[in-house]
Amino acid sequence: MTISLATPSKIRELQIKLYRKAKNEPGYCFYMLYDKIYREDILAHAYELARANKGAPGVDGQTFERIESAGLGEWLTGIRQELRNQTYRPQPVRRVMIPKSGGGERPLGIPTVSANCTGGQIAFGVGGDPPSVPPASRPALPGVESAPNRRH
Repeated sequence: MTISLATPSKIRELQIKLYRKAKNEPGYCFYMLYDKIYREDILAHAYELARANKGAPGVDGQTFERIESAGLGEWLTGIRQELRNQTYRPQPVRRVMIPKSGGGERPLGIPTVSANCTGGQIAFGVGGDPPSVPPASRPALPGVESAPNRRH
């Protein structure tokens, strides 16, 4: 199965519209974005992005393979209904210790697949990281200067 990580054109158009609105009206508050999170195309793309990351299962032990063998469409429909009905509750993050390059260990949080498909990844995927999002709230990206108060 070949997965395209390119943002679909309908989602990209939404990102551009939101970006332009935020850029042209810095004080504008986006009150009606929640319904965009459970759009079918956005959830499907978020799932593809999460799957491409090849992460380990979260506390629920759910893997991408298990979801797909049981039926990806049904799983996405379930998440979509929970989001629409505002009954979705993310599960706790699984904590593991990973080695640091200079010795010692540091904690790493591993979210569930559903949390990966509904969390900040979607928020920034839909919003395209508009200028109205404070720099300290933006995700840290390699090669991108982060906010001065963010620790790495």
